[in-house]
Amino acid sequence: MHVYFDRDRDAGLRRQAIEVYTEALSLGRRTTTIPEHFKATESDLKKLKQEIVDYDLEKFTVENWKSYFEGKDVLFVALGSTLAEARRQPGRAIDTLRLVDFHLVARSAEIAKAAGVRHMSMLSIDGANSSSWFNFLKIKGQAEDAVEALGFERTSIWRMTAINKGQNSTIPEKICKFLFKNVRVEDLGRALREESEQYALRKDDFPPISRYSMRDIFEFARQAKDAEAKKGDNGATFEGNEAGQQPGCDQSNRGSDSLGGVTANRKDDKQED
Repeated sequence: MHVYFDRDRDAGLRRQAIEVYTEALSLGRRTTTIPEHFKATESDLKKLKQEIVDYDLEKFTVENWKSYFEGKDVLFVALGSTLAEARRQPGRAIDTLRLVDFHLVARSAEIAKAAGVRHMSMLSIDGANSSSWFNFLKIKGQAEDAVEALGFERTSIWRMTAINKGQNSTIPEKICKFLFKNVRVEDLGRALREESEQYALRKDDFPPISRYSMRDIFEFARQAKDAEAKKGDNGATFEGNEAGQQPGCDQSNRGSDSLGGVTANRKDDKQED
């Protein structure tokens, strides 16, 4: 499913979308620092709030967490582990992967749905399938199925191959960077934001559920780059082999837990309400 909008045709809508989000709440295990090259303004920083949280599954319940999600319109979930990280934890690596990549993702969606969040946007992996014989792809597929079953007004599933985390990349991630199509973390964020803004403006053009490929991520990020260029901001850049989209590359490349979860308020929804 590919949903793209022409920039010139939608120039008027795009101007309205500049201030689509009125607030962003970041929930993660560590504080996120905004790089200087993003040129965030004081107004931008005032919209961002961060909470350091402990994703203890026993305490991660609707009752304990619902207040974080109430009044929010969109939930972005980038929780994920890697085989390398999972092997460093006590117990079996597969149990750690199942905890982070299935249980925490599914529970996040459950809490968001109970709190009235309308749009769920989650990172997954190319080849995710709940019937797969490969455990990592199976767990990712089960997470997708669990989120879909909740029936959000809108569900966006982003199937990745590789993410370029720059200096924070592990050795396997650096290898994948040269073998497979990959996208920088900040450009991935641009794509997710762009898609959510387009949905806010043109809801009738989107189905209830979309699964996006790397090609879609590049296109949404390009559209975001075009909009930013008109405002004089930095644009998106991409790296990688155009031919490489192999399921399972991310089995050792899923260290996205630092992105945590982000819930956001949209100005358009608040005005409609």
